[in-house]
Amino acid sequence: MKRLLCLAMLLAACTPPEPAPGAETDHGPMAPTNRIDIPPQVIQNLGITFARVEMRRVAQTMRLPGVLEATPDANRDYRAPLGGQVTLLAQTYKHVNQGDLVARIDSPEWHELQRELHALEAATAERESDVSSARAALAAAQASIDQYQPRADSYQPQLAALVEHRRRLTEARDQWAERVKALQELEARGMGRALELADARLQLAGAESGLAEEAEKRAGLEREVAQLGMQRDLERAQLPVLEAALQSAQTRASAAASAFALRVRSAGAVLSLPAGTLEESWRDMAHLELRAAAPGIVMDWHVANGSRVDAGASLMSVMDHAKLRVRARLIQGDLARLKPGMRGSAVSPAGETASGQIAFAPMADSDTRMVDVLLNLDQPAAWAMPGLLVEVEVVWDETAHAEMAVPSRALIRDGLDMVLFVRDPKNPDKVIREKPQVGISDGRWTVVYSGCAEGDEIVLDGVYELKLTGTGKPTGKGHFHADGTWHEGDH
Repeated sequence: MKRLLCLAMLLAACTPPEPAPGAETDHGPMAPTNRIDIPPQVIQNLGITFARVEMRRVAQTMRLPGVLEATPDANRDYRAPLGGQVTLLAQTYKHVNQGDLVARIDSPEWHELQRELHALEAATAERESDVSSARAALAAAQASIDQYQPRADSYQPQLAALVEHRRRLTEARDQWAERVKALQELEARGMGRALELADARLQLAGAESGLAEEAEKRAGLEREVAQLGMQRDLERAQLPVLEAALQSAQTRASAAASAFALRVRSAGAVLSLPAGTLEESWRDMAHLELRAAAPGIVMDWHVANGSRVDAGASLMSVMDHAKLRVRARLIQGDLARLKPGMRGSAVSPAGETASGQIAFAPMADSDTRMVDVLLNLDQPAAWAMPGLLVEVEVVWDETAHAEMAVPSRALIRDGLDMVLFVRDPKNPDKVIREKPQVGISDGRWTVVYSGCAEGDEIVLDGVYELKLTGTGKPTGKGHFHADGTWHEGDH
């Protein structure tokens, strides 16, 4: 109380004294005025704040007490995927972004899992090597088979030459045979030439010997061609075996690769890592790293830093402050006014607002005859925090006519009058003491019919101190005009 009196005295000291009506000054009589001086020093010392006159549907506004709470998906519990020694890296009440490192675990189980993955990877590589070997064997067999025909074809010129040589030898033999026959006939008639006959017989024997050699050569070449055909047929018979071996090797390699990939995916699921992350990083991971899956604030540690934990142990909880809603209580008799999907606002104790959409809880309370109303906020508000008491403001009839309204705490009773202080539009260092006609109030806003206009600035904090000054009041019978001049008597 003493502080208020001191502030009032300070304001009175800054405000020129108002002489009584008709009082003499250096320039003649001074009339009273409803203006009060509020220089910047007074505004600062009295903590004066201002609000705007707004057009609002006060009579159609419902106000419900509520509290901010986190949505069910706002809280995230981080657990140890495997047992080991944990190092917590995110401090409590600190904000973390998605992907930030929050904990590190030195886990023997992870090292054992790494050894298993290495063994599966080696088995997969071995099976792939078997596939490569089987494919190479099949390709070599096919290439060998493909070479048989060119090799067989290479014998054809030799066989053709042998045939041609045999034809010539046959002709020569036939000629020498006829020569021998002719010489024998001449010899039988006593006209023979023994020397010529002996030479002819020698030539005939040579031709027949050459034919025999050519036949033997041809038979040898034909045997080689036949052997090539047999070898080709044998290798062709091996092709299905080699193809089956390749298919079997491919099946085993596919099974090994699937087993390896499945184990990597299952390990990634255990570690709560995004798909595809572990495939590239598991070989180099000396420790398990836990990263924030979503932004939020670390609310609590559930284990001591540096302690050993089992798999599945809860390490910390993180809450996403962007996922908040308001839970308010509504009398069941007012259900007819509110409908799901209506727009509403959460009003903080400081007057800050955040808009959202109305929804109802699926069950009502028959004992208290109340029902929970949920306001799902459109955007996160910087001032919002779980547990903060707020007021839910809902206009249940948007078609109603809006009226001029001021914050209720801008009005103050002074004797029998309800007054407010309007900042002078022409001089921001003055306020005008007004006695408005007031209407309905919803507890936070009050309808006014006079004394101000939409958009005017009115004193919000500091009205009590301005009232204590006693300035701006009429001192006798009369009235103030809009320009602040005093006129005695009625209009």
